[in-house]
Amino acid sequence: MSARILLTDFEYFEPETISDVITFLAKHRKDTKLIAGGTDLLVDMKKGRIKSKFLVNLMKIPNLSYVTDDGGGLRIGATTTFRKIEESQLIKEKYPLLFEAAQAMGTVQIRNMATIGGNICNALPSADIPPALVALDAKAKIVGKSGERFLPLEEFFVGIRKTTLKSDELLTEVHIQSPPARSGTAFLRISRTASDLATLNVAVRVTLENNGACKTARVVVGGGVGPTLIRSRRAETLLEGKVLEESHIENAAQAASEELKPRPTSIRASPFYKIEVSKVLVKRALMKALDRAKRSKKSIS
Repeated sequence: MSARILLTDFEYFEPETISDVITFLAKHRKDTKLIAGGTDLLVDMKKGRIKSKFLVNLMKIPNLSYVTDDGGGLRIGATTTFRKIEESQLIKEKYPLLFEAAQAMGTVQIRNMATIGGNICNALPSADIPPALVALDAKAKIVGKSGERFLPLEEFFVGIRKTTLKSDELLTEVHIQSPPARSGTAFLRISRTASDLATLNVAVRVTLENNGACKTARVVVGGGVGPTLIRSRRAETLLEGKVLEESHIENAAQAASEELKPRPTSIRASPFYKIEVSKVLVKRALMKALDRAKRSKKSIS
């Protein structure tokens, strides 16, 4: 067995404030990599896939790791680990979709290190957390030289490992509005092994009217089905306004599968396999979410 070491020298910094990070990025962004848990970045650096002159550690900045209910929704700091998310009773009870996605990620050792901000900013199409967050209409709080802005997480991703962050900007928080009444969610994934990246993942949310009709729906598919995750608005349109039966859900699953554009070079599965399996996972997730919505009166389940 051979091992590879870091191929290039770099300078290491531990800023104490967000302002210090932004100032540094404004000067050295092209030559800088930000590190939190490092579960992806350090592997890429050791394998020579990424080279950087500067490595900036965000974990020393206070008040970036938290899970908070602010009365109107959930706020999660960028350096919050997935283990902390997984162990949060607040998330488990009120945002189970996020809990299920976090619990599905890697091993306990990985979840103890990996952070929500790092996972989002790495912008891998196979990541588990982003589909769940998009299904929950999450927003990213972004801070830069010109101030702060909030962006729907769906608009944050623009390609493989590419985001809308400007050169002097930093993701500091994820915000999720309190879920509507009579809502149900579900997260499903398949992978080659339990600790491997997802071959395919699906996150859905269904909210019902008082008469039982579908008021709103979210259908999000990830796992290398395109340059980014894919939210299927065609599937959502087929569900909304209807008292859902199995045939409606099957039609929505078919519509979602038709929007996927898997890469032919994926090492985990062929495009044909991903498209066919997506029909099964979307249907199963929607059936599960619908059942939960019917049993839910005040909060998401």
